[in-house]
Amino acid sequence: MRRALATGLVALACVATACGSGSADRLVAPNSVPTGLVPPTLEGNLTLSEYMPARKAFAQAGPASLVADGRVWAIRRGETLVGTLQVSAVKHDVSLAKASDRQAILDGVMSGTSYQTLDVGNLKVIASTAADRSLYLWFGPNLFEVLQIKASKVDPDSVAGDMIAFQQSTGKLS
Repeated sequence: MRRALATGLVALACVATACGSGSADRLVAPNSVPTGLVPPTLEGNLTLSEYMPARKAFAQAGPASLVADGRVWAIRRGETLVGTLQVSAVKHDVSLAKASDRQAILDGVMSGTSYQTLDVGNLKVIASTAADRSLYLWFGPNLFEVLQIKASKVDPDSVAGDMIAFQQSTGKLS
């Protein structure tokens, strides 16, 4: 499972450098991942804990990265890793209102897979299932999230629905 988490982080690092203008730092504080956006637990006896080495990887992504702040949480049932959640706050020069910036992220996350768009409440979620994993991508204010779930261990749609419901209840995803 550590290999799966490390492989996921490498893929996410590729997304983190997929676009961005590389412009000089601005005088305003960079966007950051909102605190309280990720719950400590979810239904089905799932626990979430931040994977701290990911912070270092995001911090070292370089000026071409579109991510100002990124975090990854391991999702576990007991000791078993069943998925990961990446939350990435984008830099100020990335506009998630622009279709091209959203498409660049989508292409990086869902590369080589077919996907569908689902409505979860008032949120558009892009979903893909391949082999034994399900992948979900959604956008919030100045951030995007990638949820990856091992389908043989838990119900991926249920985990995604619970995560999004929690986040919407915080008011930080609107």
